[in-house]
Amino acid sequence: MSNYDLQLLQAQRGFLRYDMDEIAARFRLNADDTYLYLPFLGRLHRISRISALVEVQENGTWQSAGFHAGMTFFDMLTNPDGIPILSGQWCAHASLNSVRGGTLKGELALSPEVAAPFAGKCVKLRKVCESLGATPAEKGDYACILPLFPWFSVLLRFYEADEDFPAQLMLLWDKYTTRYLRYETTFYTARAVFDRLESLIQGV
Repeated sequence: MSNYDLQLLQAQRGFLRYDMDEIAARFRLNADDTYLYLPFLGRLHRISRISALVEVQENGTWQSAGFHAGMTFFDMLTNPDGIPILSGQWCAHASLNSVRGGTLKGELALSPEVAAPFAGKCVKLRKVCESLGATPAEKGDYACILPLFPWFSVLLRFYEADEDFPAQLMLLWDKYTTRYLRYETTFYTARAVFDRLESLIQGV
């Protein structure tokens, strides 16, 4: 069992200590006797009341949603403030630890390796983001406000490669993000976003 597996198992056990009906009510989730249901990045997910296993519905079947989605769900759904109330002000990921003190640093591009799968595919990136309910935003060759949950979004900004620079991708976060997700968890959330977009682009 990997460290990721152990970390996810620990998070599942922690989640099971919470009142599932209270969580469903606070986040306005559909629920039955067996599962809580919630949408994430355009797909329906469910969490088992018995095991806290997180699954995603894909092509009519349920399968494991994986580490990054699971960790995001457990953190978001157990935050003490419930559904996020966001500021509408965006900051770079590296600023999240200092933003409560009033610091909104500039934009920071992610590593070139993160942007590489989207290089030369700006039109496809726009299509898949729009299919997920994204709305246009400013700057970049393409930018959008991308909903992860119905009540929580990130701002994605993409610059195509040119003769001087490789493709650049920026993911900006609402300045109140760490009220609802731990800073460490935002790394997992970001990875879930990139994996989903990359998977969708391959099918376009």
